[in-house]
Amino acid sequence: MVGLLQLPNEVLAFIFDGLDAQGFSALRLTSKYAKFATLPAFIRRYFQTRYIMLSRLSLENLAEIARHPDFSPAVRTLELCTDHFVQFPELDFHITRHEGDILLAIQEGRSPAASLVGSIDDAHSSGEEEDQSPGEEGRGTDEGILSPQDSYKAPLDKVAYTSLWEEQKHIMTGLAQAYITQALISFTNIEAVVISNMHRPWGAVAHSRQTGLPPTNAINDYEEVPFVGQVLRITLTAIVTSGAALSSLAITTGLSEDAIVPDILRPSESHFQYYKNLPLSLTELTLAVSAEATRGAENRWADDLSAFIGVFQQLTQLDLIIKPVIFGPHVNRLEQLAPKLQLPNLQCLGLHLVDCSVQGIAAFIWRHKATLQSVTLVRVGVFGGISHWRSLFALIRDNLPSLEFSIEQCTARGLALLCPVEHENGEELEDCFDVGGSHEAWTTAIQAIKTR
Repeated sequence: MVGLLQLPNEVLAFIFDGLDAQGFSALRLTSKYAKFATLPAFIRRYFQTRYIMLSRLSLENLAEIARHPDFSPAVRTLELCTDHFVQFPELDFHITRHEGDILLAIQEGRSPAASLVGSIDDAHSSGEEEDQSPGEEGRGTDEGILSPQDSYKAPLDKVAYTSLWEEQKHIMTGLAQAYITQALISFTNIEAVVISNMHRPWGAVAHSRQTGLPPTNAINDYEEVPFVGQVLRITLTAIVTSGAALSSLAITTGLSEDAIVPDILRPSESHFQYYKNLPLSLTELTLAVSAEATRGAENRWADDLSAFIGVFQQLTQLDLIIKPVIFGPHVNRLEQLAPKLQLPNLQCLGLHLVDCSVQGIAAFIWRHKATLQSVTLVRVGVFGGISHWRSLFALIRDNLPSLEFSIEQCTARGLALLCPVEHENGEELEDCFDVGGSHEAWTTAIQAIKTR
């Protein structure tokens, strides 16, 4: 019989991709030849997206990868996770949630065990990397098995935690920006940068074991919100300074829980002038914000957000997530924002989670009618009934019939918006459907849509 490693590379790649993290790691430890044969799959699995936090350990790891002849060219996405240390950590209740890691674990057939016991220290950190010295293959991989052993229940080492908090303050004054700038210069195939608290970087797990308490990724405290603003400024400045030919930037911190408010985003005048030098290749922006506002900045919500988005005048695609107010009256933020924002090259618009009026949607579309080609609405709730959706469709039909619309789980006054969709077994009502492209298609949709 043919040995496993004697199979054609195409077959090996298929087998390797089907292994979970533990099996893949075990295979690589069997021999030097196995390690060499699995290297392409290893790079593809662990180095296309790199997750880091702004700590010395994580940034030094990033620098090592940037210098590596095989790993550096493989990096396509750099994700800056907002895990960080605070001056007064909560010792009795300190859960950090990383829904992105749980979903990724399920997709890859790994066990999200920690999520089932309430300890979501779901670091993607393989045993292989931790047993190797810096610079060796696998150093700083982000993936592994979710384990309740990596929990926050160990006693807190206050000296170690305070030392890391003080080191973090020092790094944030300039070193973090230098590390990220150099990495972006070295990652010759980098395409996207993400700022998020959805994933758990390897450094966060290493620090958790060191101190007995994981760094937090919450952003709802007076001390934590300014930290997110610092991360944003450091990242944007590094992008400009490096001249990296990025195509995409995503700022989705707080998407799973408390989204950031726009006054965190608004750049100072000096930063605003510098950000005008953002690479022209950066044409896609995904941005998650809260419909709520910082106390005292309620009337500036739309101004703050438009000032930030307006920095990216080269955008062709904007995905805007506006998490609605959970407690208190609904605020029609989209209608406030629409007249203040003008992106001269916008072709694709995505609106997610927005509670608004059809007038707000129409105003946003109308200001970009010269360039807009497609609109995607995901879980958008319209204050009015089905007649409001029909009036929006009629307005687009009569003025922009070539516009392509994608509707996903939208509502009208709390009821699901549905449309008949043809299948092999006949016609079914669905809450995800496409409409547009011609006058006739819009007319058909106007007559067919309903709520339930």
